[in-house]
Amino acid sequence: MRQRSFLILMLVVLALMMVSVPVSAGTTGGVGFSIGCEGFSGNGSITLNRDNTGLVREAFVVLATDGVGNIIYEPVIDSFFVGGSVSWEEGDVIVWDEAPSFNPISLRVVSLAGNDLPEQTVVVATGSCVGLPTYGALPTATDASVSPSVGTNEVPPRPNNADVDPQTVPGFLLVNTDNLSLRSGDGPQYTRVGIVDGGTILLPLGRNRAFTWWLVQAGDLVGWAKAEFLVARGDLTGVSVVDAEGEVTPPVFFVFSNTQLLAAPAENALPVCGIAGNVEYLAVGRTQNTAWYEVQTTCDNAIVKGWLPASVGAYRGPSGTILPVTFP
Repeated sequence: MRQRSFLILMLVVLALMMVSVPVSAGTTGGVGFSIGCEGFSGNGSITLNRDNTGLVREAFVVLATDGVGNIIYEPVIDSFFVGGSVSWEEGDVIVWDEAPSFNPISLRVVSLAGNDLPEQTVVVATGSCVGLPTYGALPTATDASVSPSVGTNEVPPRPNNADVDPQTVPGFLLVNTDNLSLRSGDGPQYTRVGIVDGGTILLPLGRNRAFTWWLVQAGDLVGWAKAEFLVARGDLTGVSVVDAEGEVTPPVFFVFSNTQLLAAPAENALPVCGIAGNVEYLAVGRTQNTAWYEVQTTCDNAIVKGWLPASVGAYRGPSGTILPVTFP
């Protein structure tokens, strides 16, 4: 393995100098990075196509951090003429300046701000090191990292504390209320993935841009928790912003006690089957005056729809949900 040499062994291929310069960021030309415990290697090139220096050159920086934001590869800043490309040779490994302490390991190539152009990230590559604890979510993390939603009438799992010693991480979150819901997205309209007790330690994996919800881990469960019910401990400035795309909770009708499901919204309608009370049923429609609700359930191993008067239960729907009128 070799240490960095002239911007990590890059080959610069200069094209003809351009008179008019595009304002988009440098683009990848199929470049890929392999991230490991000892360093990284690259294969491919980046095209330089914006003048952020005012000198017909594009200035950029290459840097790497571990899961808590420790700089493990000191930023390498350089610039080359617009129209050229920067290439990484396959097989060359560039060692980290400092050993990573936490996963995930992130490498970034960033085109710098300047000449009325904003800073723009050109490439983000992530990896992990076997044996290191994880702190923080990947920069490209999405709702795919969230635990499965709890189905209607299912008992939400109740995990224990995060499987990380809080003294070994920069910061953590402490639940300051009882029975706090963890959700699939950053809002009360999203489905629950679990419930945590007061006093539970949560490991922060990410946050939304408004700092109102945190993506957290407790035990083997991952979900979003509302910041209002959390107390921050330590330094959480290194926690990345994560875009949430959770699953919206479906509207349901909660039935108070055992009753009959009817074939039409009328007291004298034929019964479809008997249904249990203290249970939520998927709500699929209503009458215009909301005196009746149409629900879906299973009777005799068959999926059926039927009607219930509003007086036998309570409709529950996420904010903004409009239940369609399915009977005049």
